[in-house]
Amino acid sequence: MHRIIKGNKMTITEAKRKFIIYLTLMIVVLGFGGAAAFNQWMPENYPPFYPSIPIFFYVYGLFFIYIYGLFPNKRLEIQILGKGVKLIFGLLFVVAYAHFIGVHVKAFLITFLCYYIIYLIFESGFFLKHEMEMKKENKK
Repeated sequence: MHRIIKGNKMTITEAKRKFIIYLTLMIVVLGFGGAAAFNQWMPENYPPFYPSIPIFFYVYGLFFIYIYGLFPNKRLEIQILGKGVKLIFGLLFVVAYAHFIGVHVKAFLITFLCYYIIYLIFESGFFLKHEMEMKKENKK
């Protein structure tokens, strides 16, 4: 099922597929790279639930792209709302970790913030490129 917007060649389905592929690659590389970095340089500060950080961003990314595809005419609003939701869920996630686990909280928080910034850059760059392609297609 392709949803073509205003006669564009670039469909929401294609954007979703690309986003999922790039997201998966990014999370796998960051997940294993981050674990290797911790084990190499700071094994004593390795948070026991470190794998939950890349999983959090992967699940959020899948949820976000699903919602993005449901409302193709509200792309900007969904992106802005998505950033707010990610911030709130991220804060809840970190606070829950600090409250219930409480081990290496500082390392967990710094790692989470690094992932947050990287994911924010990835997501913003992906959708900026997507929107520019959509505008370019509209001008044709």
